Amino acid sequence: MSDLPLMIICLLTYCRTDLTLRTIRGIATFLRYAGPLEWYVADDGSPPEHTNAIADLLTQRNFKANMHSARLGPGPSWTLAAQRALSMCDLIFWLEDDWELRRELDVTPYVRLLLERTDVGMVRLGHLPVGLVCDTVGHDGRHYLNVRKEKQYTYSGNPSIRHRRHFDAYGFYAPDTRTAGENELYHDGAVRSRGGPQVWWPVDLGGWGVFGHTGEQKA
Repeated sequence: MSDLPLMIICLLTYCRTDLTLRTIRGIATFLRYAGPLEWYVADDGSPPEHTNAIADLLTQRNFKANMHSARLGPGPSWTLAAQRALSMCDLIFWLEDDWELRRELDVTPYVRLLLERTDVGMVRLGHLPVGLVCDTVGHDGRHYLNVRKEKQYTYSGNPSIRHRRHFDAYGFYAPDTRTAGENELYHDGAVRSRGGPQVWWPVDLGGWGVFGHTGEQKA
C-alpha cells in the first residue's frame, strides 16, 4: 500500500468538449502516480451536453470525481475548485481543458518533493518559456530549476502540482477577471509580490515538456 496521500486533479473547463475529452484521455493514458487520484471538474456554466460528456468519460475510466457547473467567471470558478479540493487533500494537480499529456509522466517524485521540501509550493509541468530567471537546484538525485521572481510568469496556469502552502501564501484568484489570461496575470502578480514558497520546474521534462497545448489548435 502506498504511503503517498490523495491528489486531486482540478480540471478547469468551459464548453470545449472535444479538447476537454482529449485532456482527460491523455491523463488517463499517460499519467502515473503511486498514490490515490481523484478529479474535481470546475465548469464555468457550459451546456449539459458538455458536463455530461465529461462525467461519462470519467466514469468509463473508473475515476472518482466531483464537479460544479455554474457561470461564475474564471476567478471565482477556479477559486471554488481549489477550495473544494483543499477541503479533501493537500495536493492539487492543476489542469486546464486544453493541455494534452502526450507521453508517460510519473509525478510521484514531484509529489515527494512537495512533501519533503516545505520551501517549495508548486512544481510546474508545462513547457519552459524563454526569458525566465532560474537557479539550478536538486532534490533526491533530480535536477530542477527554481523559478525566481525577477520577471513575469513565475507562476503559470500551465499544468502543475501545487501544495496547499502555495495557496496559503499567495491566495486564490481575482473575483472579477473576465478571461483565463487575466486570471493568470492576477495570480502571477500575487506570487511575484509576496514572500512564500518557491516554484520549481523539473529539468528532465525537456524544454517543450510532455504536454501539448491544444488550445492553440483549431478545434
